[in-house]
Amino acid sequence: MVTKLNRQIYIYSVDTSCFYNEKEQKIHNKLLKYYKYRNYLKKMKKDYPKYKKKINTKINLLKDELYSLFDKNEETRILRNVSLRDNKVIALFDSTLTRTIGAEQDQLSKDIIVVQAFFFEVLEDIIHNGFIYNGEKYIYFSSSAGQIRTKKSVFLKESVWEKHKNTLTCGLSVDEINSKGGININKYQAYLALSNSASDEWSNFDINRAIVVNDLETNVFSEVDFIDRDTFEIERKKMNIPIEHTDGCGMILESVSDKAFMCRLPFVKGLLVPFPYDKFAEENKSYVVKDIYGKEWDIKKDKIEIIFTKSQFKMHKYYNDWKDYQSRFIKFNCQAARLNEEDVSLDSYLNYQMLQSLTDMSDEELQIISQETIDDIIRVGSDEETMLRILGATEDNRYKNLFQQSLEIYPELLNDAHAKEVIKAKKKSMVRDAKAAKFKINGKYTFIIPDLFAFCEFLFLGRTNPKGLLKDKEIYCSLFDNIKLDCLRSPHLYREHAIRQNTVDEEKSKWFITKGVYTSIYDTISKILQFDVDGDKALVVADQTLVTAAERNMKGIVPLYYEMAKAEAEEINSKNIYRSLTLAYKANIGIISNDITKIWNSSNVSLKAISFLTLYNNFVIDYAKTLFLPEFPEHVKAEIQKYTKSKLPHFFIYAKDKEKKQVEEVNNSVVNRLEYIIPNKRIHFKQVAGTFDYKMLMNSKKVKIDDSIISKYMEFEKKKKILIGKYNDTKKKSKLYIYEIIKKELLKINPDETYITDVLVEYLYNIKDSKNKDTLWDCFGEVITRNLKENINDSLSCENCESKFRKTKNKTRCASCQKIKDRENARMRKQKQRERSYSA
Repeated sequence: MVTKLNRQIYIYSVDTSCFYNEKEQKIHNKLLKYYKYRNYLKKMKKDYPKYKKKINTKINLLKDELYSLFDKNEETRILRNVSLRDNKVIALFDSTLTRTIGAEQDQLSKDIIVVQAFFFEVLEDIIHNGFIYNGEKYIYFSSSAGQIRTKKSVFLKESVWEKHKNTLTCGLSVDEINSKGGININKYQAYLALSNSASDEWSNFDINRAIVVNDLETNVFSEVDFIDRDTFEIERKKMNIPIEHTDGCGMILESVSDKAFMCRLPFVKGLLVPFPYDKFAEENKSYVVKDIYGKEWDIKKDKIEIIFTKSQFKMHKYYNDWKDYQSRFIKFNCQAARLNEEDVSLDSYLNYQMLQSLTDMSDEELQIISQETIDDIIRVGSDEETMLRILGATEDNRYKNLFQQSLEIYPELLNDAHAKEVIKAKKKSMVRDAKAAKFKINGKYTFIIPDLFAFCEFLFLGRTNPKGLLKDKEIYCSLFDNIKLDCLRSPHLYREHAIRQNTVDEEKSKWFITKGVYTSIYDTISKILQFDVDGDKALVVADQTLVTAAERNMKGIVPLYYEMAKAEAEEINSKNIYRSLTLAYKANIGIISNDITKIWNSSNVSLKAISFLTLYNNFVIDYAKTLFLPEFPEHVKAEIQKYTKSKLPHFFIYAKDKEKKQVEEVNNSVVNRLEYIIPNKRIHFKQVAGTFDYKMLMNSKKVKIDDSIISKYMEFEKKKKILIGKYNDTKKKSKLYIYEIIKKELLKINPDETYITDVLVEYLYNIKDSKNKDTLWDCFGEVITRNLKENINDSLSCENCESKFRKTKNKTRCASCQKIKDRENARMRKQKQRERSYSA
């Protein structure tokens, strides 16, 4: 099964200003004017401190007035209709939530509304009291960890929630949870938000063929740099490190799925890996296992096909037993979902965090590891295979968009002006990416999987210290030979290159049947890379130049280890939800990772300062759940501030679109040196893949132009940027809704989308020869691709250049070759005429 995720719905995404009452809105409008004027002054070459001060004073007074009005509000807030413009529509991929509530594909649903918090007082109002829109009440639903980082919350129509709440929660009410001691609020929000993950329905899932068992946890004796989270003293010592090896990972029989994938059920999430545990049980004549509630199951007699682990079942303590969960799952018609199925077909890329920690790399080594990307940059514009590959029009890409599909069917399309513009933009981004260390590497992104043979020894044989199949510092990954590999993961903050020996052999291959990277239960690799196994992926690199450099830089480096804070349980109510959310909003991991990057790219790298910030970063990540952050002692602050006062490294011009004034001058750090290694030569296009015949994109060979269609299309082209807007960070998805609007408006003129497509192709490819045809492809790409597939089967190959063209009576050459042939024939006729006249 390939997850296509091509189904989507549209919803409104608004901010807290959309809920202002009349008085608040008036002040808001005044503020917008002053903000606009202040920005205008900032852009002026001459400084106007007097005016700036006056404007800032006015802004602060208006803000105080606005806050005062917030405090006085006692009414349920209303979402104003006037604020719901088309540029506030975003796309949501199909999910358990959208399927459960019956949201229609490609339609605007008003059952779900996302709200971004700018003013917390308004957020507090709508969390406590909900809000009204079109006479319907909406209530707070959830916020995922990602949404918390962007201060966004999901609200549902109350009537929709009441109708579907038992399906979404497997019948577990807030009252039940509170009666059993409550839960950490932000954890609960994240668990509810699981239903909002982009996914496909797992239609043949059978809850009666699944059980949930305890995780495998052992102590791993290892040398670490132990950091005291109170004093920040670092002590290198050998100690037992408790590691939950199966944290987030379960097993599924190969007969049910031959590929690993992530799953979602109400309050259940994680990775399911195909493993022949039935064969293990058979070989060891041991079929009985205990679930987390103490009940015994015979995996053969009970026909168990899926084994979840306790770490995957997030709300296990609130159900009486597994049978309780199963019966509620069936009673309330709950859904299981699949997502992120194992796929190692795509190219893998390094990033600047992974490279910057290899501080002693030579220019020669950098040249070698970036050479494949350099070659692609040089060949862009002149090599058909390179252009198709960088545009994603390859067999390996299983998620091709319509333009990529068409390029693969008909490579001659590369010679069109629009394709050339796409290639120019792609080449520009390739150069920028490569100068920021994002270039192709000999490696693969693949799921991280524990030694499941060891897990079965624990589960079926009762061995609390199982042997497993992998020794310390060994991995198994069938994608590579038995060589040393560099295992990497993002974010990469400290020096986190896990060099491991790949050990593929016949015995392991019997048990490890996926393309994931399997890790040893004797290894502290999970502490180096900071992963769990609920779907985390590692970049496994086989490039021996990089492996050698990483091994050299990792000498003397041991894992960092510190005690994390625990998340406290509390009662679920609107007051606690608001408090937990607003506290979590304070966390900002971007600033910390940027500070770490400043240190890596300084002239005097301090591993101690990086280790302090790495610890702090991981506490910030967990802050949404734990609400605990350690405080830096003064000497630690001083150590860190030596570096963090500086500007960002120079390569952030390419990595983060920073301006020159925001970054340091180029220095000799490893990533900055790519500035001179990565070429940026102008593209010189050569004709590739034969002559392009635009009629291959059409249904009819001839079409009468309808000026009203062209006029409406061009009208939208002119105002498209305004329609898309700069509203939020989902701009790319919002574009899709704008294209739906454009398509619907054009279909009002003529309901035949095939005819409209032919008209637009004739106009944009022939009459106008437009360089920008994005709107055409986003609105009618499906029709164009369908036309191409039909025409390619009924096309002829040019007898001269072999390019494809539409079959026409007595025609044997493409248009370009026919023109050349016609000119040649004309020349020959004139020559014969001259010869006849001479002879006469």
